[in-house]
Parts: sequence; C-alpha cells; structure tokens
Amino acid sequence: MTFLDKELQELVVYMDGPAQTPDILARVPTRTGRDVWLILHVEIQGPGGGDLPERMFHYNSSLRTLHLKKRTDVADVVSFALITAKRPAGEAEHYRRESYRNRMVYEYPSLKLWELDSSELDESDNPFDWALQAGKCALEGGRDERVKLEYLKSVIEKLDSRGWKHDEKLTLLRFTDALLHPKDPQLRMEYDAFREQMSKEGKTMLISVVEERAIERGKEIGKEIGKEIGKEIGEKIGEKRGKNEQSLFVASRMLDAGEPREKILDYTGITQEEFDRLAASSRD
Repeated sequence: MTFLDKELQELVVYMDGPAQTPDILARVPTRTGRDVWLILHVEIQGPGGGDLPERMFHYNSSLRTLHLKKRTDVADVVSFALITAKRPAGEAEHYRRESYRNRMVYEYPSLKLWELDSSELDESDNPFDWALQAGKCALEGGRDERVKLEYLKSVIEKLDSRGWKHDEKLTLLRFTDALLHPKDPQLRMEYDAFREQMSKEGKTMLISVVEERAIERGKEIGKEIGKEIGKEIGEKIGEKRGKNEQSLFVASRMLDAGEPREKILDYTGITQEEFDRLAASSRD
C-alpha cells in the first residue's frame, strides 16, 4: 500500500466551514494485479457536533460528487466513525431519508471506544491498537491524571522492546505523550523524574520525545524572550522617534523665524540632511 500525500491535498470539500481534506488517499494493490486508489475519511466524534449520520452522509457524498467523477484513478470513498463519547439519546447509527416515495439509506462502520477490550488492546502487536488504548485511557480517566500518567509510564517502559519500526514507535509515543501528558504540577515533576530515570537506562524512544519537548520548550522560551526584546527595542525606537520628531518641529519653527543654519543644527541636534529637507520643504 502506498500513501499519496501530495495528491491528497487536491481532494478538497467544504462542510459548514473552511476547506477540508480527507484523512488518507492510498494506492492499494489487489489480487487481480491492478492497483486501486481509495479515499479514507475517518470521523473522530465526541459527544457534540450535531447529527453525526447526516454529516457522515454529506461528507462521503461530497467526496464522491467532487472527485470520483473527475478522477478515474480513484475507485471509491470509504468512511469510518471513531466515537469517543456517548452520543445523544435517540441518534440513529445510520443515515435515512424518505420523501415522496424516495428512500435513501447510508450505513457506515463505526467503533465505540469505550466498548473495546483494554487487555486485548494492550497485548496487541498493532501500534494502532495501542493508540486506541491511549484514547480509551484518556476517556475513562476523565480528570484523574494519576490513571493517565500510570498508563503513559507503562507505554514508555514497554515500547522499546516492541519490534515495530522506529518511526511507528516514535509516532505512537508522541501521540500518547500529547494525549496523556499531566497538567498537575506535582504529577509533572513525577513524570519528569521518571523520564530522567528512563533516559539514564537508555530508553531510546523516550530520549527522542524528551529532546523534542526540550526543543519545543526552548522555542516557547525563545518566543517570550523575543517578545520582551522586541518590546524593549520598540519602546526605544518609539522614544527616539518621538524626540526626533520634536527636534524637527523646533527646527522648522526656527527656520521659519529666520534663524541661521549653524544655530538650528547646534540647538536641535538634527542632521545636515534633515535640515536640507526642511529648508526645501519651506521653500516649496
């Protein structure tokens, strides 16, 4: 399977807002020996967002209308809903519309995060299952950051031993760290101490993420310092410009009063070039 990221950017749809692109465009080999292109749309849905089945239908049909007819290389559009929280009571699990003896039904596969078996996800050899478990942990943990932190630590302890590709492990750890990183100051200190210990033990995946976080933090600090320096420079420039404008105003009044050039330059501190511009303006 080949992911076509460049071509994906051309598949634009508009759904009640700015332009959107689907999640994946892939070239998939088939048993017949012919490759087919598939558009994959994954809708990650929480408790809000309005009528999910209707949105799924319109997004899928928009992709079909806009791109399947125009691009003969795209074989189909596949939609999937990952539901991370209970939906409103009474909401259907498919789209259905009937009018004037016309009937339309659109069904799509969906996965309810809270119904997954945590032990099966933890034991899986698929990185995507670990990502699902991280999401399930974030959902079930709620505001209990201790639960989230313990799972994050367990992922770090186990990840190096997995036989996945380095990029797959790094992507998974980035995702899990971003999702479960503690906000409580005390837990942050505990997490920092844990990461330092793991780094000393040579957990290579952790070292990569720690370095990235350090770089991100360095960028944030750099931005703050840059703002302060910029503010200070701006104030100094503004102050200097204000004094200069005042000097030019006084020089202009002295020039109008017929004061000699040497006196004006000495009294106001303006440059010869600035004096010449004032004199030319006065003559005009």
